[in-house]
Amino acid sequence: MLDEKVINDGARYKFDDLVDITEFDELLQSFYKATKIPNGLVNNEGKIITQAGWVSACSLFHRVNSESSNCCEESNLSLMKNLHEGEVSYSKCKNGLIDYATPIVIDGKILATVFLGQVLEEKPNVDFFIEQAKKYNYDEKQYLKAINSVPIVTREKMEALMDCIVKMVQMLAQNKLSKLNESKLKFRLEKSTKQQIQLKDILDFSPVGVGWSNQDGKIEYVNHQFTKLFGYTIEDLPDLDTWYKKAYPDIRYRNEVIVPWHKEVASSIRGGTSCPELEVTVTCKDGSERRVFIRVSWIGNKRLVNFSDITNHWKSELRNRAHDRMLEMVAKGSNLNDILFNIVQTIESEDPTSLCSILLLDCDKEHLKTGVSSANLPKFYNEAIDGIKIGVGVGSCGTAAFLGERIIVDDILTHEYWQPYLDLAIKANLKACWSEPIISSSGEVLGTFAIYHKEQCCPNLMDIERITFAANIAAIAIENRNVKFELEHRAYYDYLTNLPNRRYFIERSEVELSRFHRYKGQLSIMMFDIDFFKKINDKYGHSTGDLVLEKISDISRELLRDVDIIGRIGGEEFSVLLPQTSVDEAVKVAERLRMKIFETQIVLENEISLSFTASFGVASANNCDNIDNLLNRADLALYDAKNSGRNRVCLYTKENS
Repeated sequence: MLDEKVINDGARYKFDDLVDITEFDELLQSFYKATKIPNGLVNNEGKIITQAGWVSACSLFHRVNSESSNCCEESNLSLMKNLHEGEVSYSKCKNGLIDYATPIVIDGKILATVFLGQVLEEKPNVDFFIEQAKKYNYDEKQYLKAINSVPIVTREKMEALMDCIVKMVQMLAQNKLSKLNESKLKFRLEKSTKQQIQLKDILDFSPVGVGWSNQDGKIEYVNHQFTKLFGYTIEDLPDLDTWYKKAYPDIRYRNEVIVPWHKEVASSIRGGTSCPELEVTVTCKDGSERRVFIRVSWIGNKRLVNFSDITNHWKSELRNRAHDRMLEMVAKGSNLNDILFNIVQTIESEDPTSLCSILLLDCDKEHLKTGVSSANLPKFYNEAIDGIKIGVGVGSCGTAAFLGERIIVDDILTHEYWQPYLDLAIKANLKACWSEPIISSSGEVLGTFAIYHKEQCCPNLMDIERITFAANIAAIAIENRNVKFELEHRAYYDYLTNLPNRRYFIERSEVELSRFHRYKGQLSIMMFDIDFFKKINDKYGHSTGDLVLEKISDISRELLRDVDIIGRIGGEEFSVLLPQTSVDEAVKVAERLRMKIFETQIVLENEISLSFTASFGVASANNCDNIDNLLNRADLALYDAKNSGRNRVCLYTKENS
């Protein structure tokens, strides 16, 4: 607990007054285990507060040799010299490794410095480190092994990680600082009668939103930070009832959350216990929302309330939950459009001014098709860009998909990429577009995720996190869908000919036979196989046999109709179900197919031309109860064709059976 001296003089508090060092050390240890990036925290006196990890290249080599150790110290001095609030200092040591540092600023004061490193930005230059080994008399083999174990992390990612750590520290410290400020207020209030300090004189400079009301519920004061957070002034809020209605416009929410909490606060005052805290979403004067943490205390007959803004942390939590929810949808095999729609809704809920769109790369990898888009994007706009060919200068999305990199256009009206589509953008009232390529785990572009705005604007770090998050989730969902399709295809189609396998052919044929029995009409079947196929395999090899099977598949697709059902039902055996086809017409189809196969040649690698033939059996589905019986009829007719000399078509008759 902070003593009276610290409370009375905030400038003298230290880092460990605001942050639990043990907990924070565990956090950095977890960070190191997850990233393998060494890290450390140093106070203003240069004392190491906590550190996790140390690459062996430094601990076993650089720091051991006095000359190379001097290089490390020079790097550290360079880092410290360039420290500025809100910036990440970068230093490449003469030993070849890179360090990063940034100050921890709390309440306008630098309390500590975070270090990340040692890392590399790219694959190590082996020649450089071999020279290092020679220069400082290192064991070259062991030294190169140590260098190869150094994490390779881009500068952009390191800065993002550094920003993440700083925000975590600031969030932890700010919570303690809020309580400190509350303690300071109480402490000064208790001395106010002697020092003649007015309450509002203190509160006007508080970094926390503060207001007070009297015991009758009349609001007597709100400070500058309160108005900055929510937009309301003292003139807008005559009493608590008005505040509750404006801040929580949903009457059901007020009755279920706010009213019970208000009663608990009143009860705690009467009982002399501490007031319950509340985390809640407040509707601001401009209609936006802020997530705040509310604490209440009583000073005399004044009800003092402070509001700590946790909106950014809250949005991050919401995004994590949305991330988990969408991954759960992926795991459960939800429809891809439902997942993509959920992504669009999540991003738009974080920023109501944004309009989101997901475009998917067509199977030709050259055109973008509309996947899911914001309900507020005009229909004519979506129709206009549906099927657009990708390329540099094709708006933000066409360029992002072509280059495979993020494209930020903060002013559509003047940017060169948008000039061919300027009339369309003006008609849709679009002024800015940020597009992120959706990239698979193998590096393949799958589509784009775009955020549009009706005003010119540039993305901040939070916006970049949102668009990256959305593209990553979309990539997972699309890849999962593609894998599912691939597995289904493998389950139902022959890997060599890409024709339905026996199982899938029979399933589809049973449906068609059932339809034939219900509505009558015509239905025929033909079965054929390649003559002397074993001899082809024995003489030319199985790879040549595979070429013959693939050629048969190509010929069949060329001659048959889309409604005809063909399948590879055995090694060299194929079957075709012909809906709305009489048996006489089926014989003609079989004959055309037989002749086409007979006229076909395959030229082998040794320039030998290989010819082959096929025998056909044809049968009608009339008076046939099931697909097995129908296949049996065709098989008997095929058997007759084989025994009659091959390379011919035979029709099933009762004499065949």
